[in-house]
Amino acid sequence: MSLSSKTLEVLKELKQVSHVKATTYILYGSDEALTLYHESLDALLKSDCMDFDVVTFETQLGKKPEFIIDIFEIEGYRIINRTIRNQLHDNLCKKVKNQIIGPRQQKWLEEQEDKKFL
Repeated sequence: MSLSSKTLEVLKELKQVSHVKATTYILYGSDEALTLYHESLDALLKSDCMDFDVVTFETQLGKKPEFIIDIFEIEGYRIINRTIRNQLHDNLCKKVKNQIIGPRQQKWLEEQEDKKFL
């Protein structure tokens, strides 16, 4: 996947932000995700949008920041606090789980309905 100039610009900024001497929490993602977040945290949490991720930078750990760059276009970022980071991480996990479990549950329900008619 070729990275857009916007993505490269954002990644460069994020690497600079990651060199601060304090723990920093960052939300990054698509324009859609960031627009929803700008509207309100609740708007992003209640939406179907999964084009975002959250990262924690801790300089004392000496780890380079890792970003997901092949699933969605990175079009911006916001510095957030720990509570919001935890809420967004939990929300993203639930959305991914629903993408995996939801179709399986639907298939099981359909099979149960079919058995009623046998």
